[in-house]
Amino acid sequence: MNMKKFDLHNDPKIETGFKIPEHYFENLEDRIMNQLPEPEVKVISLWQRKSVWISGIAAVLVIALGTWFYYNQQANALTVSSQEYLAYSSDLSTEDIAYHLTDEDITTIEKDLGLYDSESETYVNEYLN
Repeated sequence: MNMKKFDLHNDPKIETGFKIPEHYFENLEDRIMNQLPEPEVKVISLWQRKSVWISGIAAVLVIALGTWFYYNQQANALTVSSQEYLAYSSDLSTEDIAYHLTDEDITTIEKDLGLYDSESETYVNEYLN
């Protein structure tokens, strides 16, 4: 088989049989845009956005208050008054208690129990003299 050489530049062009109408591409974009459906606009209400912020703020407040109450209860649970200490330490001897008390503790116990009021001091001073 002998193949004929094909020269693109010099050989006559073969027509396809299809022709483009005049001014076809000038208004093509307008025709395509008219055929497209209108895009749906998504509407987000302002209340919906506010509710997210309000929920977030409420959650932060609940966590903060919960944490504060928790630590406040822990601090109160660790605080023991002098009367409670003396009530629970009934199996300790007086020397054991005196060994663990500081001068500030003794002053606080005296104030709480009202051991040394002016009448008691007067009585003790008169009795010792």
